[in-house]
Amino acid sequence: MEIIKNKTIVFTGQSGAGKSTLLNIIEPKLALKTNEISEALGRGKHTTRHVELMPLLGGLVADTPGFSSLDFSTMTKEDIRDNFIEFNKYKDTCEYSDCMHIKEDDCYIKQMVKDNEINEQRYNDYVEFIKEKENEGISFNSKK
Repeated sequence: MEIIKNKTIVFTGQSGAGKSTLLNIIEPKLALKTNEISEALGRGKHTTRHVELMPLLGGLVADTPGFSSLDFSTMTKEDIRDNFIEFNKYKDTCEYSDCMHIKEDDCYIKQMVKDNEINEQRYNDYVEFIKEKENEGISFNSKK
């Protein structure tokens, strides 16, 4: 895998998502500790407890402990958009320079999702993150 050679990469994600399992599939010699799938959660159990750089395919990889939630409170919507690296490849082709890739007509990013050039689930996650950001600070009080 040339993509890893001479680079340092970090595997991050939700607890129990399978980061260590995936690394063990890529390189069985790593023999990273994994755990069985939790029947209650329907995903793996939190196993990785520390970060360590390990040699992998001519580069280095860090398997990290998972997280249970994301906090976008210090980020703007534009920060979230700009951190979806697969969007950056096409951002200059959108109709609008400040395109958020959600409601805009003629959005090239949305077309790339339709054309399967951008993973639809990643795009859907992005839309959810932006919605979360837009709803930040909104409280719903019910008076009885």
